[in-house]
Amino acid sequence: MMGATHSRTIGRLARDAALALALASSVPLALAQHASDNPVVSADDAFGLTLGLESTGIYNPGGVRGFNPQTAGNVRIDGLYFDQQGGLSNRVIESSTIRVGISELEYAFPAPTGIVDYDLRHATDGKPTATVIAQAGPFDVRSISVDGSLPIISRELQLPIGFAVQTGGPPTSGTGAEPSYTANIVNFGATPQWSPNDWLTVRGLFDWQNVTHQDTLPTVFTAGNYLPPHVDHVFLGQDWAKGRSLNENYGGTLVAKPSPYWSLSAGLFRSIADNPVSFADLYVNTEPSGQADHLLVSSPDQYTASTSGEVRLTGHLLEDGWYQNLVLMVRGRDEHARYGGADVVDAGAASIGGGLQLSEPQFVYGALTDDHTRIWSTGVAYQGRHAGLGEISFGVQKEHYDKAVDTPGVGQSSLSAAPSRFYGNASAPLVDHLTAYAGYTQGFEDSGIAPGTAANRGAILPTTLTWQADAGLRYALTRKLTLITGVFELQRPYFNFDLANVDRQLGVQRASGLEVSVSGEILPGLSINGGGLFGQVRVSGPDLAAEGVGTIALGQPRNQYLVNLNYDLPKWRAVSVDVGVYHFGTVPAAVSDAYYDSAVTVLNVGARYKFSLLGAPATLRVQGGNLTNVYFWNIGFSPGFFEFPPRALLAYVTVDLS
Repeated sequence: MMGATHSRTIGRLARDAALALALASSVPLALAQHASDNPVVSADDAFGLTLGLESTGIYNPGGVRGFNPQTAGNVRIDGLYFDQQGGLSNRVIESSTIRVGISELEYAFPAPTGIVDYDLRHATDGKPTATVIAQAGPFDVRSISVDGSLPIISRELQLPIGFAVQTGGPPTSGTGAEPSYTANIVNFGATPQWSPNDWLTVRGLFDWQNVTHQDTLPTVFTAGNYLPPHVDHVFLGQDWAKGRSLNENYGGTLVAKPSPYWSLSAGLFRSIADNPVSFADLYVNTEPSGQADHLLVSSPDQYTASTSGEVRLTGHLLEDGWYQNLVLMVRGRDEHARYGGADVVDAGAASIGGGLQLSEPQFVYGALTDDHTRIWSTGVAYQGRHAGLGEISFGVQKEHYDKAVDTPGVGQSSLSAAPSRFYGNASAPLVDHLTAYAGYTQGFEDSGIAPGTAANRGAILPTTLTWQADAGLRYALTRKLTLITGVFELQRPYFNFDLANVDRQLGVQRASGLEVSVSGEILPGLSINGGGLFGQVRVSGPDLAAEGVGTIALGQPRNQYLVNLNYDLPKWRAVSVDVGVYHFGTVPAAVSDAYYDSAVTVLNVGARYKFSLLGAPATLRVQGGNLTNVYFWNIGFSPGFFEFPPRALLAYVTVDLS
């Protein structure tokens, strides 16, 4: 039965691909360029770039400098504030870039932990375009996507639009969700653009992504200060534990430049993450032999929806070589969440590598917690730039925060706050090709509530005030090769359980370290994207040892680096080869720092072949991931281990139809 279903799925994908090719080739097309996408070649630095199906850089949208910028509210769409709940698909996103250090200086109102900057999918110059991508692997992935841009009224009104279907592989939600096995995914998106004249552009956003049959990856907790034992890479989940989720994002942006002295930018967005049913497969008290207590968890409808946006008015002045901006801003979000109500079933003793299939329990769900959060911010900023002297910017924001939570069995609680925060950045050329930068930024974050396992469950945790300072150098080694080095320090409160099982602030987390990035073309045809983070996230506070808390934050490696190289073969210009080395240092595997997860180095090797398919530019991409098949138990920012993926093969074909 499973084989027949798999064959029917592949057949449907092949049919969809043929239909897409037929539809796309029935109209004249031009200017699609996604067959040449290559993040290693395109990246300006090594801090994080996602382009199409691939990424490069030491950071990603779920982790920057040891923290998560998404949960901190530091996400932007085309530079405008966006509170992301549901994942954004490639149907509406051209790329995502991590802005930290000197790359963040151009942003008015920056934020600690950096900014995740999403670039909406582009319209063209008024001609129809289309790109088809057919993918196989890694693991059981089969997917087909069709993205294009349709001119409705020449360049004035255009419709970038796309559709994709995938079976196998984890959802690419971009929200830092817990890892999983495979899922079936269908998504549709569009970013219509209206430009009636040269000073006004209005863009829409519609993104719908439905995830079904999402297999649950088990998480392992050991009974002592040791790692779980080695187990075979086989399916260890439960056949019936298939989660479902629906991610939706709607909204639009407006950019108007009615005069040389004033410009207006505005964005309004609605982001929804709806999980009708989800599961957790937990092995707790795991012994060195692999024997554990097996717990199965199911949660009812977990729902979060947020309306967010920003209006920004900027005045421009050019005087005596100084280009100056005065920025007035209003931004905010209104977020409503329902969560909790999970049921836990004790499935008895089991081996973590046994893969024993159990009958689905009859879960009994509890009532849900209702959580409503509003944050509004007003601000003013100044930016000044002189070609020979450098840049300076500073600003102030006033926050207005209100949170109300209704927890079953606990009752209602609320919290309000109205802090101010400041920032200041500067950069200056020192000598030819060498620029120095420095900055200081304060931040403000919602800390959420104490979880259901805490003695103070449902209590609203105090809001988080953060700060970040960084400084460094950018040196243009050549016209095409740039080196960036910098130091940073970032501080935020540290919340955890004390010995009385109360979730409260026990101290502060302070991340500090050295960042290095080298990016560009070393030699003709040889490009590099390499970077490293060398430092640690320390925890300090009174009586941490008495509370069972170590001085190094859980899940934070002491160092990490990557080197990605891409080489265009001189005798076969249609062929390029690439190699990627990713290293993660030792990392605390327990809150107490009693033991560490081992260091690991992962090797990826691949190639691209450019060719013509029915007269259209095309690229075949093949890559072997984790080529040496290193085995280790991975850990995130919270306790618990999950398997790192074994060796796998990725292959896809991109065709720009014209």
